[in-house]
This record gives sequence, structure tokens and C-alpha cells, in this order.
Amino acid sequence: HHRLAVHFTCNTPFNTMTQSAHDLLTSGDGKLSLHYFSIEGVAEQVRITLSVAGIPFDDIRVPFSEWQTKKPTTKYGQLPEMILPNGQLITESMAMLRLAGEADPEGKLYPADVGKRLQIEEALGLTADLSRAWRPALYIGMRPEKLGHPKSADWAKEEKDATIKKVREAFLAEELPRYMGYYADLLKEAGGNAFLLGEDLTIADIAAYIGLNYYRKGVADYVPADCLEPYPDVVAFLKRVEEQPKVAAYKASKA
Repeated sequence: HHRLAVHFTCNTPFNTMTQSAHDLLTSGDGKLSLHYFSIEGVAEQVRITLSVAGIPFDDIRVPFSEWQTKKPTTKYGQLPEMILPNGQLITESMAMLRLAGEADPEGKLYPADVGKRLQIEEALGLTADLSRAWRPALYIGMRPEKLGHPKSADWAKEEKDATIKKVREAFLAEELPRYMGYYADLLKEAGGNAFLLGEDLTIADIAAYIGLNYYRKGVADYVPADCLEPYPDVVAFLKRVEEQPKVAAYKASKA
């Protein structure tokens, strides 16, 4: 048997990755555009990250009244969609988030360092796990037939409301405290007075902020807007994200 030795030499510095991501989002005949509904949803983390990275983009809000017409024109029948200045279509929100983070000229939102990226990916996974844990409690009010119940129009209101209340209160009593403990542990490991992974804001913080802040909005029945108050470490973290100068500037521009 002969062994074939292959040697790779790479003289390209890491920071050219960031430069190429930046170029992808800023170079071309058009202008970067992000298409989503006029809600936060899964696009808000991308909007904030682009703004923190200093990437100009057209924030296209699609009215719900136009969605049935627009839906067949989308690649996968869903939003968000991002169109790069070169005309390329990007369809998945987490791909958009990572691309926007990598385009950060300061290299902090999604650093090239593999060890730091691994920490970010773990924290992103935690936020995704929390979202997954909440999903049955959300869908039982929106699409109960997906969970084996009658459709909303066919389900007796009293029984439906009682079931929604039971499922959401169970989430608040069991799942939410567990995840808040995980976030509190992450913050403690990172020093306790900054962000999830240390002094620098990353896409993991932005994703967690959007995911956690949802529960303070009072938009879901039986989920009171003060439900995070028992978790002061997490509430303080959310405040730090909101007060980060570039995040604050974005939020002020949308107020």
C-alpha cells in the first residue's frame, strides 16, 4: 500500500473571512434587502445583527394581507428571505444571522476563532432548545390540530381555553425555570456582569435577547409579562443587551 501525503499551505489570514462576508453583504449592483412580516419573529435577530455590524439594508415588511399572493413566489413558501446585493437569495434565518455576524468589521459578533464559535453555537443551541420547548404551548393556541386537538373553529371555546391554560402554565412552572437556570449559569461562568460568553456582544446574545424578551411582551395568553421577574440575572442580562450602544441605536430607530 502506498500512502499519499497531501500538504496544504494556507497564507490567507483569518480576517479575510470576515472581509469576504462583509463584501458579500455590501458589494454588487443592488442593495442588501431582508424580507419579512412587520413583526419581530425570526428576522429581528438578523435586523439587529446587521445594524450592529454596520451593514446597510432595506428592511422590507410584507403585509399579512399580501402573504397568500407572495407565498408561491418564495423558495420554500416561507419568510424571511434575504437578497444579497449580487442578487443571490438566502432563505434560512440562522444562515442570515451567522453571515451578518461574520461580517462584523470588529470580528466580535461571530469571531473567526473556532473555540469562541463553539461557545456561540452552544448558546445558540440553548436558545433553540427553549424555543422548541415552548412550541407546543404556542401551537396549541394557533394550530391545535397539529397537536391532535380539533381545529380552533371546531373546538369548544371553554375546553380550548382550559387546555391552553393548562399547557402554558405547565411550561411556566417546569420548562421556563429550568432554562432560566441554564442562562444564569452561562452568565455566571462568563463573569456575571456582561454577556453570555464574556465582555463582547455576540450573535448568541442577540438571539437569546429576542427569544427571552418574547416572554415579557404579554402577547401569549396565560404568560404574564412579569414571568421573568423571578430571574433577576436574566433580566439584568436583557437590560445590558438593550443598552449596548449599537443595539440601543437600532431600537431607537424603530421606535
